[in-house]
Amino acid sequence: MVARARQARAFTEHGHRWADEDPHREQFRRRVPGAAGLPEGANALPHARARALKAKDDASDARELRTEPGRLGVVVRDEKERQYWRLPEQ
Repeated sequence: MVARARQARAFTEHGHRWADEDPHREQFRRRVPGAAGLPEGANALPHARARALKAKDDASDARELRTEPGRLGVVVRDEKERQYWRLPEQ
């Protein structure tokens, strides 16, 4: 918690807003296979990442797959071994 407080202080000291919770939390949707609304090609990425996380033998693969949805315009959040996604605000 100390690190989080330091981050908050650093943000605000440099003129940035800080929120204790994700202001976009309500926009996230649970990732389920074949979910409608994801851009072309984005549906396969969370599935591949879930497999890489379960395998736990290639952390670099899981890290790389974590950044790929962003290239397709999808924001991903992990919570308790579940994946959630949202599209950025336009």
